[in-house]
Amino acid sequence: MNLLPQDELHLWRRIQAGDGQAFQELHQIHIRHLLNYGLRLCGSMSTVEDCVQDVFAELWLYRQGITQPISMRFYLLKALRNKLKAQYRKEHSFISGWDDDRDNIDRPVFNVEPSTEQNLIDLDIEAEREQQIRAAMNALSPRQREIIYLRYFNDLTYDQICELLNINYQTARSQIYHSLKILRNTLNGNDLRSTLSFLFFF
Repeated sequence: MNLLPQDELHLWRRIQAGDGQAFQELHQIHIRHLLNYGLRLCGSMSTVEDCVQDVFAELWLYRQGITQPISMRFYLLKALRNKLKAQYRKEHSFISGWDDDRDNIDRPVFNVEPSTEQNLIDLDIEAEREQQIRAAMNALSPRQREIIYLRYFNDLTYDQICELLNINYQTARSQIYHSLKILRNTLNGNDLRSTLSFLFFF
């Protein structure tokens, strides 16, 4: 049974056969999401770009030996997260951080939006609304922000989130439930989905 969407499955088969055009198409489909996710974890564009480049280079190099991914988005996000984690540990070899099983103050902070402040100005959002949005996201932990982002803006399943973040299923569900509850309470009845779309749009 093929679990990939039919068009993505066909694209992956072309890539495995050495089709460079198919590989470019895959790159165009996912590059924005990878850069967006990477910048939230790392904050250094040069580091993120290097890691993304490594992910795609290795995907092409080892394409024939890679088992067909259930989800290319999940596969690429996981590969990028592992690259960034390895880079962080290389640069901070004597600092414990970026633990998978808990939030840690030494762990890179999962940012809401690399350019939120400028977007707020550009979109002319009223001061009261801006304060509500900031308060809502500040009420969440970095782990909660990341889970919300992966679930609602990359369409990852709970099982995929659990594997990516090394947490159990109940923890993922609980984090989502409490995060949405916090956001709804802090936003005072404002539309949650439109607010999240604004916060996570890149």
